[in-house]
Amino acid sequence: MKLVEKIVKYMEANDYELATGAGEKNIIYVEGMDPDGTLNADTPNHFNDARLLLGFHKGIPTIEAAWEATTEPGYYYTDNPMNPKGAARIAFGQYWAWQVGLHGYSHPHEALIQVGPVRVHRDWNRDMMRTGDAIDEGYFGINQHHGYGHPKNDIHTAGAGCLVGHDPDQHFDFMDRVKSDLRYIADPDFVFPTTIIPGNKL
Repeated sequence: MKLVEKIVKYMEANDYELATGAGEKNIIYVEGMDPDGTLNADTPNHFNDARLLLGFHKGIPTIEAAWEATTEPGYYYTDNPMNPKGAARIAFGQYWAWQVGLHGYSHPHEALIQVGPVRVHRDWNRDMMRTGDAIDEGYFGINQHHGYGHPKNDIHTAGAGCLVGHDPDQHFDFMDRVKSDLRYIADPDFVFPTTIIPGNKL
């Protein structure tokens, strides 16, 4: 079974919404998977998750683009959390929670900005795992931005719980493609859904 078929099957099994209209984009992150669909060890502090755009063409699902990303914070913000409850690790699932906007202060750039609640695990014991961690739900600035040029094997300060594309140029390609979604073209305030999937469950 092809990767795109596994993703569609997983989303249907979990009653997640799939945008199947012409020109519509499904934003999907698969944790512990390379952009080519190969599962990896999901080593902490690495950009080793996949950011995908999935579309339908004449009813056939297609992965239109895939990039390196991380759905998890690195060592820096795990050890220096922005919230006293612990660093945020987004809970697997689907959320309608992002609009096009600007991320950051020192290096502001176009990104998808959190505008709806999401669920996160609080890594209070700093083990870089979700197991046993309390769930926190709300608005935490979990944006979809780029990794500021940090190397693949060191997220460093690029991620404190956000969904982070590794390469800045690839991130801007991602944003251009997202903004080509006909729903966004019709309404620049459109709220994009995003699905976060554990690679080992596909």
